[in-house]
Amino acid sequence: MGSIRQSEGGRVHCLESEHLIGRALACPLRLPRRYVSTHHAVLRWVDNHWEVKDLGSRNGTFLDGQRLRAGEGYDVRRDSKIAFGSLLEEEWEVISTDAPLPMAMPVEGGDPVPLDGPLVALPSPEDPRVTIFRLADGSFALESPDETTRALENLQTFDVLGRPWRFSCPEDLRTVSLHVAVDSLETRNVELSFLVSRDEEHVRLLMHCAGRTLDLGSRNHNYLLLTLARSRLKDAGQGLPDAACGWVSQEELAHDPAMAPPQLNLDIFRIRKHFGRAGVVDAANLIERRPRARQFRIGTGRLTIHRE
Repeated sequence: MGSIRQSEGGRVHCLESEHLIGRALACPLRLPRRYVSTHHAVLRWVDNHWEVKDLGSRNGTFLDGQRLRAGEGYDVRRDSKIAFGSLLEEEWEVISTDAPLPMAMPVEGGDPVPLDGPLVALPSPEDPRVTIFRLADGSFALESPDETTRALENLQTFDVLGRPWRFSCPEDLRTVSLHVAVDSLETRNVELSFLVSRDEEHVRLLMHCAGRTLDLGSRNHNYLLLTLARSRLKDAGQGLPDAACGWVSQEELAHDPAMAPPQLNLDIFRIRKHFGRAGVVDAANLIERRPRARQFRIGTGRLTIHRE
């Protein structure tokens, strides 16, 4: 992703697609200097390149030593040097002109968390209280275990454990669908085969789709998937309609310490991440949730279970 580095001190700052610079608390790059205006300048991703624009600041914005005309966009390149309000006090060097990524940015400061494949977990992958993922139409959704999944817009803010975050995504990513092919690795098209050892200590997983088979190996979180697969197959065998098959409540798993929150949330995130890296375009759908009922299920009914 695009980034700039402070010439003195070496501070590196990653760029959102619309990156405001100034003294205001809401600025992603806040510079509390007397010579910097409240809303001083903006760095933004436009037509596959970065540009900088002065927003009518009192002391001006400088690109490679030249003062910019207010309100006009100027292209920046790798190694360009930008100063806000003073050429003598502080300068920033452009160290990457890569396209911005969808990411979550801590509002009060800190490193951004970019989308890792098809999804991102906050506050961290080790403690996934909230998950952001992309839908087939190109939009993004925000999910937490106890709340209804909701749409997530560019620059929308939300809280995680009392800490405010802001979602940032380039316009060209939010308006382009994934163009999912009929035979693509999509949850509804995949079949899962579980190969279970006799003592159930090892659960190996195979994924089949469009004549291909991928060995997803043995992972600890495969046992959660196996439990959900058994529930869905059992309900289907009893003749329940597909929409009602396989739903399991958290309370039903409470007897197993390995499936108690927060381990349960962690395993769900790891499952989705694993399938996303294997090429499943809607990996979030591998685990479906009913937050108010505190229920979830495996997202496909095409399942087989074998003993090894």
